[in-house]
Amino acid sequence: MRSYLSLIPICAKVRKRQNRMTIMCIIISVLLVTTIFSVADMMIRTKSEDMKNNHGNWHIQLENISFDIATEISGRPDVTAIGWSEAFNSNADQPYYIGEKKAVLYGTDNIYMTRLASAIEEGDFPKSDNEVLLSLNAKLALDVQIGDRVTLKTPAGDTDVTVSGFGADDKEYYKDQTYLVAVYMTQTAFATLMEQNDISSSPICYVQFQNASKASKAISQIKQQYDLKEGSIKENTAIMGISGQSSNESMKNVYGMAAILFVLVLLAGVLMISGSMNSNVAQRTKFFGMMRCIGASRQQIIQYVRLEALNWCKTAVPFGLILGTAISWSVCALLHYGIGGEFTNTPVFALSPVGLVSGAAVGVATVLLAAQAPAKRAAKISPMAAVSGNTQTVSSIRHASKLSFGKIEKTLGVHHATSSKKNWFLMTASFSLSIILFLCFSVGLDFARELVPSLRSWQPDITLNGYANERVLSQRLSDTIGSISGVDYVFGSSYIQNVPVTSSRQEIDHVNLVAYSDYLLENTKDSMVQGDLLEIYGDSDKVMTIINKDNPLKVGDIIWIAGQEVEITCVASNGLYPSEYSIICSMETLKRLTGEQNYSLLGIQLGKDATDETIQQINSLVESNVIYSDARKRNQEDASTYLATQFVIYSFLAIIAMITMFNMINSISMSVSARIKQYGAMRAVGMDGRQLLQMIAAEAFTYAISGLVVGCGVGIALSRFLHIKLLTRYFGTTWSLPIVLLVIVVVFDFVCAVAAVYAPAKRIRNMAITATINDL
Repeated sequence: MRSYLSLIPICAKVRKRQNRMTIMCIIISVLLVTTIFSVADMMIRTKSEDMKNNHGNWHIQLENISFDIATEISGRPDVTAIGWSEAFNSNADQPYYIGEKKAVLYGTDNIYMTRLASAIEEGDFPKSDNEVLLSLNAKLALDVQIGDRVTLKTPAGDTDVTVSGFGADDKEYYKDQTYLVAVYMTQTAFATLMEQNDISSSPICYVQFQNASKASKAISQIKQQYDLKEGSIKENTAIMGISGQSSNESMKNVYGMAAILFVLVLLAGVLMISGSMNSNVAQRTKFFGMMRCIGASRQQIIQYVRLEALNWCKTAVPFGLILGTAISWSVCALLHYGIGGEFTNTPVFALSPVGLVSGAAVGVATVLLAAQAPAKRAAKISPMAAVSGNTQTVSSIRHASKLSFGKIEKTLGVHHATSSKKNWFLMTASFSLSIILFLCFSVGLDFARELVPSLRSWQPDITLNGYANERVLSQRLSDTIGSISGVDYVFGSSYIQNVPVTSSRQEIDHVNLVAYSDYLLENTKDSMVQGDLLEIYGDSDKVMTIINKDNPLKVGDIIWIAGQEVEITCVASNGLYPSEYSIICSMETLKRLTGEQNYSLLGIQLGKDATDETIQQINSLVESNVIYSDARKRNQEDASTYLATQFVIYSFLAIIAMITMFNMINSISMSVSARIKQYGAMRAVGMDGRQLLQMIAAEAFTYAISGLVVGCGVGIALSRFLHIKLLTRYFGTTWSLPIVLLVIVVVFDFVCAVAAVYAPAKRIRNMAITATINDL
């Protein structure tokens, strides 16, 4: 043997069974980090492509800048492309038509349509001013193909143009439209058309950088260099956000919350491994004492423990990486093949460099951090401990224990749990962290649900909407659609923007007035935050508002609309039109206040027996001044997205729960092993198996109860903080004590304690007294 370190492989062979638990802890820690980062990497890859397809592959847009400034910006070394685009008649409220269909006009260029928006699906971008590119739905709506001539109708006159291709920079919006077509033309043709119709134009410049990081740095530089006004630069939040570079306040909050949760996960792994290594060192007090006897210094002991921990990593880290990768592949396969939808592009058997490097790095770093305290503890063991045979590292007892919890075995169990403050802290922290993570991730699920409006109970499968929310849908039409076979429910809503009012709040001089039919009011109960919804029904002087950070209206406020007084009597967290200054009333109240009785929107929910004939009958009732939208596929994709989110989060929580239970079982088992001689002596003087069971149970439940108290205390406070930051601030949802979650936490906590007691108690009962006393 050349050095003390040569004992590491020898000791590993001798203590193979005892080290198995510690190695398992390291494997789980590496597995957890690898799985999280690998799945996150695959999700980011998937969402990046989706974001580019749905929101464009540009980073920032610049408004009200000259072509000269744009040319200078295009010369920056970090800029890869610049394109231009401008839209007119987006609400389709102006008399502009392509053929017989309402038209949204776009003036753009080839770079924007091909590189920045990936918009062209068939054909080419217009090569001349008398060519146009149409949204793909024009094939059905206008019955045209590439090369056909169509007529562009404007108030200033008609123009015949040739179809050069099909595509759109908002494919999802135009995909299901049959009464609205997007018309893309060259910037020159667009400017000429706007001039002929006496409309001013101001094209928007879209800039693509080499990456999101360089875009983030360039925003402030460009703003300062060209003295641009506030609001002139807007970022593509979707693209910047998925890259972690968004300056959007909401995205910053999400980044902060993700960082907090990651730190908590890392702490869970450190505490689990620390607890296991502490118990491991406690079992080998005599071994480290003998090393001191033969000349090992304290520094050598510390180095020995650290290198021994790294020796475990040789087996544990690769195994954890393999298992973590396998689990991430399983998750991705389930998303890809099981859920589908937007996850059909999710890579399944792709290796994630981020996941592998993070798993290995965090695994090794966690082990080194966890080894600090046990290494110092081992170094403090006195050589006299080995010589005298006193191998227990306990403090000197100057007086009898004052703990009194009934019978002596229970008091001893509590004393064993609390005698080592460091071990008690590690166990309590480990348990409390799992509880904190559970409570915090439940808020994450609520946040994810709020981000998917189509999960709300009133979400329609088909919507009919008047152009620019014009009130052209009658009650008779609603009744006719409701009588069609396959239609379950039909609800209506009217929307009037910027209605002049006087208010008890002096700063409010207008509101957006929204009316709900009874079915929509009934489904609003799920989102009520304050007040009584029943007062809104019928012809009433009571109204409701939507809570959000930009809406100052509160319960009790009085508003005068057309000289008639109404009072805000309740508040909802979301609505059909969640804009600021929203006032919601019944259709009867709207008729009294404004004389309006038609709907701006009809929502149609289909039953399971709905067929293509059902859709055709609804479609046949739609007039040319109504926008028809089929949201069934999008609703299904949104439901799949939320299901995937639930699966990922619950799987993660299941791993955390497994870690917690495993840590408890491991720690109790090692605690029993460290005190095996004490238990043998107790049995020798008459303590029976039932009393030993109660003593071990008292120790386990002491850890469980202390962890429960700390975890619930901190977890409730932190989950409330996250809820207010993410849900209350942006969706108005008020926080309430999560009773059901707390019951689950308590049950799980005590199940872990019971599971931790069984194996060690059985092992002691089955050992002979002499074998227990002589165990080394």
